[in-house]
Amino acid sequence: MATGTRGRWWLLSRRVLGIVAVVLAVVAGVGWLVKPVWQPWWYAATLCGGNLSGDDLAELLPNERLQAGEDTFGSGHGLLRCGVNESDGRHFVLKAEAEIDTGESLGPLAMEFTRLRDLHYAYPRSVPGFYGKFGPVIIQECPKLGRDSEGHKRRLVTSLYGIWHGPSPQSLRTAVRIANGANAEIGCGADPLPLPDRVESARKLSLSQTEGTMCGWLAQDTLPRSPSGKEWQVVAPTDERAPVTSCSLIDSGTGESAVNLTGWYGDWTDKPFERLLSDNVQIPKGHSYRDALLGKNFGRAKARCAGESANFLANSYARDSSRSVLPMSEVRHLLNEFAADQAQRRGCTGLELPGRTVYPDWD
Repeated sequence: MATGTRGRWWLLSRRVLGIVAVVLAVVAGVGWLVKPVWQPWWYAATLCGGNLSGDDLAELLPNERLQAGEDTFGSGHGLLRCGVNESDGRHFVLKAEAEIDTGESLGPLAMEFTRLRDLHYAYPRSVPGFYGKFGPVIIQECPKLGRDSEGHKRRLVTSLYGIWHGPSPQSLRTAVRIANGANAEIGCGADPLPLPDRVESARKLSLSQTEGTMCGWLAQDTLPRSPSGKEWQVVAPTDERAPVTSCSLIDSGTGESAVNLTGWYGDWTDKPFERLLSDNVQIPKGHSYRDALLGKNFGRAKARCAGESANFLANSYARDSSRSVLPMSEVRHLLNEFAADQAQRRGCTGLELPGRTVYPDWD
């Protein structure tokens, strides 16, 4: 009798232990799936049309419980959107958007030109874009989509927003992956972009080292004295055929930029530049926000390149005040030389340069 009782107890104990083991395994498995360390690879496999990398997301996402955001990849929508939200579902930690820019005032580039600032050109020449206010912005022409009813080329704009600080290889690679996926889904027809290995600032060159770069004209120009009295350096990060080009003149004594010169190509640039002028410069009657003109610390020139608009910008502002680093007469001279050089390189016509008048800021 005692032996039978012990046998039943042993069988019951085994059964209980088995149930406990199964429960523990399920709990452990659920915990394994929801632990933050595994989230990046889960989201990479399930979101954004499978265009993400778990390794890159692991560097971009915070180490906390997250949830998937809205995902329109594969839906046939004109606006492709996906991302990852905080656990409350109301705030994103990473958001990607890709759509064809139609030139509307509230289009995908609307937030990038509301105020004057220096854009970061930390990208390889193979990536057509810039680091915007919130993350990478990539702009690609869509040859398979043709032109719109007004004859403008259609362009795919891909933007990545996040809570990180500054450019990184992971954020740029993620933006490139999204752009390539959106390009294929929308039928844009752009060449796939290569994944960059790194993101680094372009090195500072002496004037003599600029020969052969897009900014070589600075070595042949008569330059003003730098604010510190030290030699000038040049940052020349972009190729002359890039959709956004750049030359920066750096005061070697302070390490600060004295003037940043940029060229923006395509009809998509007109409305952003008009917005930049209307938000920052008081234009008197008889003039227009479409004009080439000077503000207190920046200037704009214009041209027609390959049948579309081109806008040239010169920024020169002190970080601790509203004044320009260089006198606006010098900024105007450098802008004019830059625009003329760009126009010659790209076969542009109808070059419009700003006059000598410096228009005031809005009070």
